[in-house]
Amino acid sequence: MGMGFKREEMSKRGKSRESGIELLRIVAVVLIVSHHLLCHSTFDLFNEPFCVKRLFFQMLYLAPGKIGIALFLFISVWFLADKGVTLQGAIRKIWLLWRELFFWNIVGMCCQLALPSSEPRTVNDWWFSWLNMFFPLTRNEWWYVSSYAIFLVLLPFVLPCLRYLGKENHKKCCVVLFVLWGALALIPGSNLDNGLSVVGFEYVFVLISYYKWYMKEIKANYAAILVVLGTLVILIWNIALPMLIPDNSSLLMDFLWPVEKEWSIPILMISFGLFELLRRATFHSSVINMIATSSFGVYLATEQPFIREQLWSKWIVLSDFYDSKYAIAQAILCIIIVCVVASALDLLRGLLFDMTINRHRGAWFDKLWSMVASENKRQK
Repeated sequence: MGMGFKREEMSKRGKSRESGIELLRIVAVVLIVSHHLLCHSTFDLFNEPFCVKRLFFQMLYLAPGKIGIALFLFISVWFLADKGVTLQGAIRKIWLLWRELFFWNIVGMCCQLALPSSEPRTVNDWWFSWLNMFFPLTRNEWWYVSSYAIFLVLLPFVLPCLRYLGKENHKKCCVVLFVLWGALALIPGSNLDNGLSVVGFEYVFVLISYYKWYMKEIKANYAAILVVLGTLVILIWNIALPMLIPDNSSLLMDFLWPVEKEWSIPILMISFGLFELLRRATFHSSVINMIATSSFGVYLATEQPFIREQLWSKWIVLSDFYDSKYAIAQAILCIIIVCVVASALDLLRGLLFDMTINRHRGAWFDKLWSMVASENKRQK
Protein backbone atom coordinates (compact mmCIF):
# COMPACT_ATOMS: atom_id res chain seq x y z
CA MET A 1 0.00 0.00 0.00
CA GLY A 2 1.32 3.43 -0.82
CA MET A 3 0.44 6.65 0.89
CA GLY A 4 -3.03 5.46 1.63
CA PHE A 5 -4.68 8.07 -0.52
CA LYS A 6 -5.58 6.05 -3.61
CA ARG A 7 -9.33 5.73 -3.60
CA GLU A 8 -9.34 3.17 -6.39
CA GLU A 9 -6.97 0.72 -4.68
CA MET A 10 -8.59 1.08 -1.30
CA SER A 11 -12.09 0.54 -2.61
CA LYS A 12 -11.08 -2.88 -3.87
CA ARG A 13 -9.78 -3.95 -0.49
CA GLY A 14 -11.74 -1.75 1.88
CA LYS A 15 -14.10 -4.56 2.94
CA SER A 16 -11.23 -6.74 4.14
CA ARG A 17 -9.23 -3.98 5.81
CA GLU A 18 -9.48 -3.19 9.49
CA SER A 19 -10.80 0.29 10.09
CA GLY A 20 -8.19 1.32 12.66
CA ILE A 21 -5.62 2.33 10.09
CA GLU A 22 -8.35 3.89 7.93
CA LEU A 23 -9.40 6.01 10.91
CA LEU A 24 -5.76 7.02 11.24
CA ARG A 25 -5.87 8.49 7.73
CA ILE A 26 -8.91 10.57 8.66
CA VAL A 27 -7.24 11.77 11.87
CA ALA A 28 -4.14 12.71 9.87
CA VAL A 29 -5.93 14.91 7.37
CA VAL A 30 -8.09 16.60 10.04
CA LEU A 31 -4.90 17.50 11.90
CA ILE A 32 -3.35 18.85 8.70
CA VAL A 33 -6.37 21.03 7.92
CA SER A 34 -6.33 22.30 11.53
CA HIS A 35 -2.71 23.33 11.06
CA HIS A 36 -3.46 25.05 7.75
CA LEU A 37 -6.17 27.18 9.36
CA LEU A 38 -3.38 28.88 11.30
CA CYS A 39 -0.26 28.60 9.17
CA HIS A 40 -1.92 29.90 5.97
CA SER A 41 -3.63 32.74 7.78
CA THR A 42 -2.22 36.27 7.71
CA PHE A 43 -3.47 36.77 11.28
CA ASP A 44 -0.64 37.62 13.71
CA LEU A 45 -1.57 35.24 16.51
CA PHE A 46 1.59 35.70 18.56
CA ASN A 47 0.97 39.39 19.11
CA GLU A 48 -2.36 38.64 20.80
CA PRO A 49 -2.54 38.59 24.63
CA PHE A 50 -1.76 35.15 26.02
CA CYS A 51 -4.86 33.37 27.26
CA VAL A 52 -6.65 30.02 26.94
CA LYS A 53 -8.00 30.99 23.53
CA ARG A 54 -4.58 31.93 22.21
CA LEU A 55 -3.13 28.74 23.68
CA PHE A 56 -5.72 26.70 21.76
CA PHE A 57 -4.85 28.35 18.45
CA GLN A 58 -1.14 28.29 19.27
CA MET A 59 -1.38 24.52 19.72
CA LEU A 60 -2.90 24.28 16.23
CA TYR A 61 -0.21 26.42 14.65
CA LEU A 62 2.49 23.78 14.10
CA ALA A 63 2.11 20.43 15.84
CA PRO A 64 -1.12 19.05 14.30
CA GLY A 65 0.11 19.41 10.73
CA LYS A 66 3.46 17.83 11.52
CA ILE A 67 1.75 14.94 13.28
CA GLY A 68 -0.60 14.54 10.31
CA ILE A 69 2.15 14.22 7.71
CA ALA A 70 4.06 11.84 9.98
CA LEU A 71 0.96 9.63 10.28
CA PHE A 72 0.52 9.50 6.50
CA LEU A 73 4.19 8.61 6.14
CA PHE A 74 4.10 5.94 8.86
CA ILE A 75 1.21 4.23 7.07
CA SER A 76 3.17 4.24 3.82
CA VAL A 77 6.52 3.03 5.06
CA TRP A 78 4.98 0.36 7.28
CA PHE A 79 3.62 -1.45 4.24
CA LEU A 80 6.53 -0.63 1.95
CA ALA A 81 9.16 -1.90 4.41
CA ASP A 82 8.13 -5.49 3.67
CA LYS A 83 6.36 -5.20 0.36
CA GLY A 84 8.85 -2.89 -1.30
CA VAL A 85 8.34 -1.67 -4.84
CA THR A 86 10.01 -2.19 -8.21
CA LEU A 87 11.14 0.75 -10.30
CA GLN A 88 8.29 0.05 -12.70
CA GLY A 89 5.83 -0.12 -9.81
CA ALA A 90 7.15 3.13 -8.34
CA ILE A 91 6.84 5.05 -11.59
CA ARG A 92 3.40 3.56 -12.19
CA LYS A 93 2.26 4.80 -8.77
CA ILE A 94 3.62 8.24 -9.57
CA TRP A 95 1.80 8.28 -12.91
CA LEU A 96 -1.50 7.37 -11.25
CA LEU A 97 -0.92 10.06 -8.63
CA TRP A 98 -0.07 12.66 -11.28
CA ARG A 99 -3.55 12.22 -12.76
CA GLU A 100 -5.10 13.31 -9.46
CA LEU A 101 -2.77 16.30 -9.22
CA PHE A 102 -3.67 17.22 -12.78
CA PHE A 103 -7.37 17.00 -11.94
CA TRP A 104 -7.10 19.34 -8.95
CA ASN A 105 -4.97 21.76 -10.95
CA ILE A 106 -7.69 21.86 -13.61
CA VAL A 107 -10.20 22.62 -10.85
CA GLY A 108 -7.90 25.37 -9.58
CA MET A 109 -7.53 26.82 -13.08
CA CYS A 110 -11.31 26.85 -13.55
CA CYS A 111 -11.68 28.64 -10.23
CA GLN A 112 -9.16 31.26 -11.35
CA LEU A 113 -11.17 31.90 -14.49
CA ALA A 114 -14.54 31.94 -12.73
CA LEU A 115 -13.82 33.84 -9.52
CA PRO A 116 -13.23 37.59 -9.45
CA SER A 117 -9.73 38.64 -8.45
CA SER A 118 -8.85 41.70 -6.38
CA GLU A 119 -5.56 41.97 -8.27
CA PRO A 120 -5.15 41.40 -12.03
CA ARG A 121 -3.15 38.29 -12.82
CA THR A 122 0.01 38.87 -14.81
CA VAL A 123 1.32 36.92 -17.78
CA ASN A 124 3.87 35.31 -15.46
CA ASP A 125 1.08 34.14 -13.16
CA TRP A 126 -0.68 32.38 -16.02
CA TRP A 127 2.54 30.79 -17.29
CA PHE A 128 3.31 29.46 -13.82
CA SER A 129 -0.24 28.15 -13.51
CA TRP A 130 0.15 26.17 -16.73
CA LEU A 131 3.55 24.85 -15.66
CA ASN A 132 2.10 23.80 -12.31
CA MET A 133 -0.73 22.00 -14.07
CA PHE A 134 1.54 19.73 -16.09
CA PHE A 135 4.61 19.56 -13.83
CA PRO A 136 3.29 19.67 -10.26
CA LEU A 137 5.84 17.18 -8.96
CA THR A 138 8.96 18.84 -10.33
CA ARG A 139 7.69 22.28 -9.32
CA ASN A 140 7.01 21.03 -5.76
CA GLU A 141 3.43 22.30 -5.86
CA TRP A 142 2.46 19.80 -3.16
CA TRP A 143 5.71 19.34 -1.25
CA TYR A 144 4.60 16.10 0.40
CA VAL A 145 3.68 14.49 -2.91
CA SER A 146 6.92 15.58 -4.58
CA SER A 147 8.96 14.17 -1.69
CA TYR A 148 6.96 10.95 -1.73
CA ALA A 149 7.48 10.54 -5.47
CA ILE A 150 11.25 10.88 -5.05
CA PHE A 151 11.10 8.48 -2.10
CA LEU A 152 9.28 5.91 -4.25
CA VAL A 153 11.78 6.17 -7.10
CA LEU A 154 14.70 5.69 -4.70
CA LEU A 155 13.05 2.90 -2.69
CA PRO A 156 13.99 -0.01 -5.03
CA PHE A 157 17.63 0.89 -4.36
CA VAL A 158 17.43 2.03 -0.73
CA LEU A 159 15.49 -1.00 0.55
CA PRO A 160 18.04 -3.65 -0.53
CA CYS A 161 20.84 -1.51 0.94
CA LEU A 162 19.10 -1.37 4.31
CA ARG A 163 18.55 -5.14 4.20
CA TYR A 164 22.22 -5.63 3.36
CA LEU A 165 23.30 -3.57 6.39
CA GLY A 166 21.98 -6.20 8.78
CA LYS A 167 20.65 -5.64 12.26
CA GLU A 168 23.72 -4.16 13.98
CA ASN A 169 24.68 -1.67 11.27
CA HIS A 170 21.04 -0.71 10.78
CA LYS A 171 20.81 -0.03 14.53
CA LYS A 172 23.95 2.14 14.39
CA CYS A 173 22.46 4.04 11.46
CA CYS A 174 19.27 4.66 13.47
CA VAL A 175 21.27 5.94 16.45
CA VAL A 176 23.33 8.31 14.30
CA LEU A 177 20.27 9.70 12.51
CA PHE A 178 18.31 10.01 15.75
CA VAL A 179 21.11 11.99 17.39
CA LEU A 180 21.64 14.12 14.28
CA TRP A 181 18.02 14.82 13.31
CA GLY A 182 16.37 14.18 16.66
CA ALA A 183 18.48 15.35 19.59
CA LEU A 184 20.65 17.99 17.89
CA ALA A 185 17.65 19.34 15.98
CA LEU A 186 16.12 20.40 19.32
CA ILE A 187 18.69 23.20 19.57
CA PRO A 188 17.00 26.48 18.51
CA GLY A 189 18.30 27.65 15.15
CA SER A 190 19.44 24.19 14.04
CA ASN A 191 19.28 23.63 10.29
CA LEU A 192 20.28 20.07 9.49
CA ASP A 193 18.48 19.64 6.16
CA ASN A 194 15.79 17.23 7.31
CA GLY A 195 12.71 19.41 6.89
CA LEU A 196 10.01 19.35 4.24
CA SER A 197 11.91 17.12 1.85
CA VAL A 198 12.66 13.53 0.93
CA VAL A 199 15.46 13.52 3.52
CA GLY A 200 12.87 13.44 6.29
CA PHE A 201 11.09 10.58 4.52
CA GLU A 202 14.28 8.52 4.40
CA TYR A 203 14.92 9.28 8.08
CA VAL A 204 11.52 7.95 9.09
CA PHE A 205 11.88 4.94 6.79
CA VAL A 206 15.20 3.96 8.37
CA LEU A 207 13.66 4.11 11.86
CA ILE A 208 10.38 2.36 11.03
CA SER A 209 12.01 -0.39 8.97
CA TYR A 210 14.35 -1.23 11.84
CA TYR A 211 11.43 -1.37 14.25
CA LYS A 212 9.41 -3.61 11.95
CA TRP A 213 12.25 -5.95 10.97
CA TYR A 214 14.15 -6.41 14.21
CA MET A 215 12.18 -5.24 17.26
CA LYS A 216 9.25 -6.62 19.20
CA GLU A 217 6.11 -4.55 18.97
CA ILE A 218 5.74 -2.17 21.89
CA LYS A 219 2.80 -2.73 24.19
CA ALA A 220 -0.34 -0.66 23.68
CA ASN A 221 0.05 1.07 27.04
CA TYR A 222 3.58 2.15 26.09
CA ALA A 223 2.22 3.57 22.84
CA ALA A 224 -0.37 5.53 24.83
CA ILE A 225 2.38 6.81 27.14
CA LEU A 226 4.31 8.08 24.11
CA VAL A 227 1.25 10.03 22.95
CA VAL A 228 0.65 11.52 26.40
CA LEU A 229 4.30 12.43 27.01
CA GLY A 230 4.74 14.01 23.59
CA THR A 231 1.54 16.01 24.01
CA LEU A 232 2.54 17.17 27.50
CA VAL A 233 5.95 18.33 26.26
CA ILE A 234 4.34 20.42 23.51
CA LEU A 235 1.60 21.75 25.81
CA ILE A 236 4.00 22.75 28.60
CA TRP A 237 6.36 24.32 26.06
CA ASN A 238 3.49 26.38 24.61
CA ILE A 239 2.45 27.57 28.08
CA ALA A 240 5.90 28.27 29.48
CA LEU A 241 7.50 30.06 26.53
CA PRO A 242 5.00 32.94 26.22
CA MET A 243 5.56 33.60 29.93
CA LEU A 244 9.34 33.45 29.63
CA ILE A 245 9.50 35.38 26.34
CA PRO A 246 6.60 37.88 26.37
CA ASP A 247 6.17 40.43 23.60
CA ASN A 248 8.76 38.84 21.31
CA SER A 249 6.97 36.75 18.71
CA SER A 250 10.07 36.18 16.58
CA LEU A 251 12.13 34.74 19.45
CA LEU A 252 9.12 32.75 20.63
CA MET A 253 8.84 31.03 17.26
CA ASP A 254 12.58 30.31 17.26
CA PHE A 255 12.13 28.30 20.45
CA LEU A 256 8.78 26.70 19.55
CA TRP A 257 9.98 25.48 16.17
CA PRO A 258 12.57 22.85 17.27
CA VAL A 259 10.01 21.08 19.47
CA GLU A 260 7.11 21.18 17.00
CA LYS A 261 8.74 21.00 13.59
CA GLU A 262 8.37 18.01 11.28
CA TRP A 263 10.14 14.85 12.49
CA SER A 264 11.03 16.36 15.90
CA ILE A 265 11.20 13.94 18.85
CA PRO A 266 7.87 15.02 20.44
CA ILE A 267 6.12 14.92 17.06
CA LEU A 268 7.43 11.43 16.31
CA MET A 269 6.49 10.26 19.82
CA ILE A 270 2.87 11.31 19.34
CA SER A 271 2.68 10.09 15.75
CA PHE A 272 4.26 6.71 16.44
CA GLY A 273 2.09 6.19 19.51
CA LEU A 274 -1.10 6.98 17.60
CA PHE A 275 0.01 4.79 14.72
CA GLU A 276 0.66 1.80 16.99
CA LEU A 277 -2.63 2.22 18.85
CA LEU A 278 -4.85 2.51 15.78
CA ARG A 279 -2.91 0.04 13.64
CA ARG A 280 -3.80 -2.70 16.07
CA ALA A 281 -7.45 -1.73 16.44
CA THR A 282 -9.62 -4.64 15.32
CA PHE A 283 -12.93 -3.27 14.17
CA HIS A 284 -14.62 -2.72 10.85
CA SER A 285 -16.69 0.24 9.72
CA SER A 286 -17.69 0.62 6.09
CA VAL A 287 -18.40 4.32 6.74
CA ILE A 288 -14.90 4.97 8.10
CA ASN A 289 -13.34 2.99 5.26
CA MET A 290 -15.30 4.95 2.66
CA ILE A 291 -14.41 8.33 4.17
CA ALA A 292 -10.78 7.28 4.44
CA THR A 293 -10.59 6.74 0.68
CA SER A 294 -10.82 10.51 0.23
CA SER A 295 -8.55 11.50 3.12
CA PHE A 296 -5.52 12.33 1.01
CA GLY A 297 -7.78 13.93 -1.57
CA VAL A 298 -8.74 16.46 1.12
CA TYR A 299 -5.09 17.42 1.36
CA LEU A 300 -4.71 17.68 -2.42
CA ALA A 301 -7.86 19.76 -2.84
CA THR A 302 -7.17 22.22 -0.02
CA GLU A 303 -3.48 22.60 -0.88
CA GLN A 304 -3.95 23.36 -4.57
CA PRO A 305 -2.27 26.81 -4.61
CA PHE A 306 -5.16 28.92 -5.89
CA ILE A 307 -7.78 27.07 -3.84
CA ARG A 308 -5.57 27.33 -0.75
CA GLU A 309 -5.22 31.08 -1.22
CA GLN A 310 -8.97 31.54 -1.61
CA LEU A 311 -9.82 29.17 1.22
CA TRP A 312 -7.68 30.65 3.98
CA SER A 313 -7.52 34.31 2.97
CA LYS A 314 -11.04 34.97 1.62
CA TRP A 315 -13.49 32.21 2.54
CA ILE A 316 -12.26 31.39 6.06
CA VAL A 317 -10.40 34.31 7.63
CA LEU A 318 -9.22 33.76 11.19
CA SER A 319 -9.05 37.47 11.97
CA ASP A 320 -12.79 37.77 11.25
CA PHE A 321 -13.78 35.61 14.21
CA TYR A 322 -10.77 35.41 16.55
CA ASP A 323 -12.17 38.11 18.85
CA SER A 324 -15.50 36.30 19.16
CA LYS A 325 -16.19 34.48 22.42
CA TYR A 326 -17.10 31.49 20.26
CA ALA A 327 -13.82 31.60 18.30
CA ILE A 328 -12.73 28.09 19.32
CA ALA A 329 -16.10 26.57 18.40
CA GLN A 330 -16.10 28.49 15.10
CA ALA A 331 -12.60 27.24 14.28
CA ILE A 332 -13.58 23.63 14.96
CA LEU A 333 -16.70 24.06 12.82
CA CYS A 334 -14.64 25.54 9.97
CA ILE A 335 -12.21 22.62 10.10
CA ILE A 336 -15.07 20.10 10.00
CA ILE A 337 -16.79 21.88 7.10
CA VAL A 338 -13.59 22.07 5.05
CA CYS A 339 -12.88 18.36 5.61
CA VAL A 340 -16.45 17.31 4.80
CA VAL A 341 -16.74 19.42 1.64
CA ALA A 342 -13.29 18.48 0.34
CA SER A 343 -13.94 14.82 1.13
CA ALA A 344 -17.24 14.89 -0.77
CA LEU A 345 -15.53 16.54 -3.74
CA ASP A 346 -12.80 13.90 -3.81
CA LEU A 347 -15.35 11.10 -3.61
CA LEU A 348 -17.01 12.64 -6.67
CA ARG A 349 -13.62 12.81 -8.36
CA GLY A 350 -13.17 9.13 -7.59
CA LEU A 351 -16.53 8.27 -9.13
CA LEU A 352 -15.65 10.32 -12.21
CA PHE A 353 -12.34 8.48 -12.53
CA ASP A 354 -14.09 5.11 -12.10
CA MET A 355 -16.46 5.92 -14.96
CA THR A 356 -13.71 7.15 -17.28
CA ILE A 357 -9.95 6.68 -17.04
CA ASN A 358 -9.99 3.95 -14.39
CA ARG A 359 -11.90 1.45 -16.49
CA HIS A 360 -8.47 0.26 -17.58
CA ARG A 361 -6.43 1.70 -14.73
CA GLY A 362 -2.81 2.31 -15.66
CA ALA A 363 -3.21 0.59 -19.04
CA TRP A 364 -1.49 3.40 -20.96
CA PHE A 365 1.48 3.31 -18.64
CA ASP A 366 1.74 -0.49 -18.79
CA LYS A 367 1.71 -0.45 -22.60
CA LEU A 368 4.31 2.31 -22.77
CA TRP A 369 6.55 0.54 -20.26
CA SER A 370 6.25 -2.74 -22.18
CA MET A 371 7.18 -0.97 -25.42
CA VAL A 372 10.25 0.65 -23.86
CA ALA A 373 11.29 -2.62 -22.19
CA SER A 374 10.86 -4.57 -25.43
CA GLU A 375 12.88 -2.03 -27.39
CA ASN A 376 15.61 -2.06 -24.78
CA LYS A 377 15.74 -5.86 -24.83
CA ARG A 378 15.84 -5.88 -28.64
CA GLN A 379 18.78 -3.49 -28.73
CA LYS A 380 20.69 -5.66 -26.29
